[in-house]
Amino acid sequence: MRDSIRIDSRNRIGMRNRWLTWLSRNRLPSSLAILPELLLALLWIWKSLLLWPFRLEQRILVVVSEASSWQGRLSCWERVLPWGGWRRDGEIISVLLGRNGVAWGSGLHPPQPGLQKEEGDGRTPAGRFRLGLVLGVAPSLPQDAKWQLYHRKSPLDAWIENPELPQYNHLVTIPNGESPPDWFEEERLRIEDPVLEWMIFVEHNYPASRPGGGSAVFLHGRYGERAATSGCLALEKKALLNLIRWLDPRGNPELVVLTTDDYRRLWRSWELPNPTRIGLAPPP
Repeated sequence: MRDSIRIDSRNRIGMRNRWLTWLSRNRLPSSLAILPELLLALLWIWKSLLLWPFRLEQRILVVVSEASSWQGRLSCWERVLPWGGWRRDGEIISVLLGRNGVAWGSGLHPPQPGLQKEEGDGRTPAGRFRLGLVLGVAPSLPQDAKWQLYHRKSPLDAWIENPELPQYNHLVTIPNGESPPDWFEEERLRIEDPVLEWMIFVEHNYPASRPGGGSAVFLHGRYGERAATSGCLALEKKALLNLIRWLDPRGNPELVVLTTDDYRRLWRSWELPNPTRIGLAPPP
């Protein structure tokens, strides 16, 4: 047994020596000699790309012709930073806004000159806003939805629109077994209304809510093709469900509402798609 082990060891040593002798007599071409270094460099680049801080961004753009308009055009856009450009997802669709048009809201944008949003003015807030809770009557979000902020509405839910109440512009749920306060009937969510089956909260004047600055702004269904709202944004139901499914928490989606003139003025500083790509003609 020991003799066979010695013989096997000598064979392996002999093979190694013959291989080294062949390499010394047959040098690799210079182009092949750098192959190991090239492979290592490619491996390093691949690992670097895996660790690169890629970031998804999503924007919902709503553009109206002028501040008094209650009809707009909505489009969804996304990009992957650091190198990706804006790409539209889906078609540009119609959206209905407040019956009196738009006024500057309170959101992610710096203060802007002009008319400011106030409670009860019948205007949709303009500017940049985060999106928050999705509210619905179903046990869960629609199938394939990626959004994580969901609240199933109940008969004990209210969204406070009275500026005199301390919970202004916030969701309030009355605990089971407690008697609703006197203000509850005026503020309760109308879960029996099929148009409000699904609602996406627009974080205008939120979470720090200035009394009288405007409240309860949602993306929701519409009552008709020409039925303006009190300040919300109304979509056809199929488009609303598609929007809920499109929202991705990794993309930190924002709603951007602007007039055409303000879009042309702000699109570069707000890093939005070029105006021509959303169907705006170049200024005269």
